[in-house]
Amino acid sequence: MNRFFLSEDNIEKKVVRFPPDVSHQILHVLRLDEGDRVRVLDNLGVIYLVSLQVYHDQKKVWGQIMESGPAPGEPDTRISLCFGLSNRDKVEWILQKATEVGVVSFFPFISSRTLVQSTSLSEKKRQRWERIIREAAEQSGRGRLPELQPPRDLSKCLQAVRDTHSRLLAAWEGAGSLEKYNLASQLTGRVESLALFVGPEGGFSEDEVLTLRDFGCQVVSLGERILRMETAAIIFPALVLHRLGEL
Repeated sequence: MNRFFLSEDNIEKKVVRFPPDVSHQILHVLRLDEGDRVRVLDNLGVIYLVSLQVYHDQKKVWGQIMESGPAPGEPDTRISLCFGLSNRDKVEWILQKATEVGVVSFFPFISSRTLVQSTSLSEKKRQRWERIIREAAEQSGRGRLPELQPPRDLSKCLQAVRDTHSRLLAAWEGAGSLEKYNLASQLTGRVESLALFVGPEGGFSEDEVLTLRDFGCQVVSLGERILRMETAAIIFPALVLHRLGEL
């Protein structure tokens, strides 16, 4: 069943008003019609079952709320993914797949080895990235839209997450598979929020690992095999949520 994120302004007590762009998608892309049902998410954790009412002459779509309840797609543990900026395809892959996995916010950063060395982000690219996140959240039944933070350099990214997350973890290939770097050992007890750091294609430098540790970030291993950056960015939060019983 199709899902759409709408703002609170579009959702009333028993009625949903679809904005023009979503109405166009419903009528001309999905070709839905009167009486078809969709699910609407309010970005506050509530999901609505909605029966469509179509006004073809006005090119408008409304909906009658049939039932509502908590959206089931949100993990209890809040995970932010901090990843090194890379080329377009890799970044878009990370945003899409990590949204499906359950990441709640994205913190792209630049470091000494990132393919991209500028923190500037055009409005066109930002809108594209947010659209990718929205579509992935709708497809996967998330209850809230993940937040996209502006790109920062690594130290500023660490500053941004240090005081708002229970734990900071960084996947580093230099950790190997030594027991003291075991991921499971860092996920004991109650964990409310984590910031996960994934380095760029060339990995973190030794100095950057020291910086990560200075900020209280624990280095962990993802195993014997060396993963591509975009693979690690998906595997890392998936392993964490699986270990915490949320995947």
